[in-house]
Amino acid sequence: MIKFFRKIRQQLLSQNNVSKYLLYAIGEIVLVVIGILIALQINNWNENKKDIAKSSDILLEIKENIQFNNLRFEADIKEERSVINSIDIVFENINEYKVYNDSLDFHFINTTYYPTASRKSSGYETLKSQGVELIKSNKLRQGIIDLYEKTYNEISDVARESGVIHDINIIPLFTELFLTHPSIPNQPFEKMGATPFDYDKVVHSQRFRGILSFWRHSRTVAIQLRQNAISENNELVDAIIKEIEEK
Repeated sequence: MIKFFRKIRQQLLSQNNVSKYLLYAIGEIVLVVIGILIALQINNWNENKKDIAKSSDILLEIKENIQFNNLRFEADIKEERSVINSIDIVFENINEYKVYNDSLDFHFINTTYYPTASRKSSGYETLKSQGVELIKSNKLRQGIIDLYEKTYNEISDVARESGVIHDINIIPLFTELFLTHPSIPNQPFEKMGATPFDYDKVVHSQRFRGILSFWRHSRTVAIQLRQNAISENNELVDAIIKEIEEK
């Protein structure tokens, strides 16, 4: 092809036809520019195709993470409700000054429990490292960011605050009022318990009542945050499936 164009240039120069040579030169430049533009377009198309494949893989990983998180949050909610139930049973007994029964031992120890804020975020971490701009949909991109940076962080904040309250307030008071039953390896949590050193002291402890009532409130807040997260997770999963199908 290059020899062909060189031959044409030589013929025009030998004919001393300047006007035709200039037209040819301009035409050759235009062809070169068009060739460059086509090459750039093909390169852009290939890069865009790679980005689409990469974003689809990341979205699938985020979807799988979110679905796992839903299961984790549902389990956490079940555990939080169990704690609230134990708190209510303990309150019922100490408020009505009921006679101590060893069936309360499990509920005493269960009132101290709280789930951590464990979750999967590998897909979101990959997205951040690759660039959030990979997600072309502004709404979907912002939804993912809000879920991980706001909704999930609120759950982590409550879990972190619960840990502080648990270590600074609950454990010292609990070890003062109760004797924890010896545990054995692989013992089910339901088989654990704590017996009051002095049941009357537990009944009349204003500090115990205050901490227990606040702990119940914290568990209620934790449930609400996880329920909100599950709703957002489900909406985001639907949006991700729609985004992938439209590519």
